[in-house]
Amino acid sequence: MRRVYMDNAATTSLAPEVLEQMMPYLTDIYGNPSSVHSFGREAKAGVDKARQQLAKALNAELDEIIFTGCGTSLYLAQTAAHAWCAYNATPAKAVCCSELYFFPEVYLKGKRVLVLPITRKSYTTEVRMAIDKARTFPGVKSLAITCDKDSEQYNDAYILSPETAEDSVIMTRSFTSMVYLAVIMSMYAGGKQDEIDAMADYPANARRLLVQMDNLARDIIGRHHELNLFITLGQGLYYGVANECMNKMKEMGIANSEAYYSLEYRHGPMSLVDENTLVLTLAHPAALEDDAKLLRQMKSYGAVTAAIGDGVAAAMPDADYTLELGCGYNAQQNAALIGFIGQFLGYYIAEKKNIDADSPRHLTQAIVLDDK
Repeated sequence: MRRVYMDNAATTSLAPEVLEQMMPYLTDIYGNPSSVHSFGREAKAGVDKARQQLAKALNAELDEIIFTGCGTSLYLAQTAAHAWCAYNATPAKAVCCSELYFFPEVYLKGKRVLVLPITRKSYTTEVRMAIDKARTFPGVKSLAITCDKDSEQYNDAYILSPETAEDSVIMTRSFTSMVYLAVIMSMYAGGKQDEIDAMADYPANARRLLVQMDNLARDIIGRHHELNLFITLGQGLYYGVANECMNKMKEMGIANSEAYYSLEYRHGPMSLVDENTLVLTLAHPAALEDDAKLLRQMKSYGAVTAAIGDGVAAAMPDADYTLELGCGYNAQQNAALIGFIGQFLGYYIAEKKNIDADSPRHLTQAIVLDDK
């Protein structure tokens, strides 16, 4: 009688070609790749080679990459897609899960596409619906960026960051960590090991900026009690971060908050600006001069103005508040850090209103829809 194994979802045998490639690292080259001794250096060379092969495959065998998500994860996807395009030849875009679910043929038909859902909880209904629909198209695979190991059930593969999950309804630590993860992934795929190595002091810079942005947000909200409209502006990958700043002030502080591409703000929305408006610019180096002109204009209309970035103190001396990042990083490297300000503004707006910032009304960690 022929035996048939029906539990491959739990464990499965290695394909012969995989075993052949792995055998040297199971028998001879088994050192710790993080160590500096000769065994470690040999193992690290193997890891680096595998990364290069993966990067080449991603960029050569795909027509497009789509990052997708809902809410905070969508804004993370916007940031990740821009970071990917900064380092890789394969084009990428961000598409919200509902759009991917309702109109999959617009984005997937006849293409070789890797869909990357970004999600804190794997059971968010719209994420599941979008991925299930996307995977019915030939040539489409999914790779989740997630804090939830259960994502492996619904995707072809996943990149897991379980230590970044949080009990709060509000995504703060998980957002920051997954932006960092998405940027590092883009650098690896693009062969930018030097830029990754340059981030060795990231934890120290993060701790410093957490303190500085905490102080800045507390100062702004404490001094300007009349503020009732909060605007965050950003270009490039900072647009996604600006959207997340907007979202945090809405979720945590139940505040009237909006986000725009910096130069788009003149095209209608600025008509709402008055002395009760905060205009915050996440200043991208490429847009620094134009951001300065815009902020000066908003200040002339009575707005409280603030800018965060590199070179903002010199470029925007008339702004009410400026904060230099001062890490020596480029915009992609700074992306996970610059968004701290939205989290702190949301917190201090909530504190001012005596609202529980961790459990805002009407919200849960994941949106689960029933069939009724």
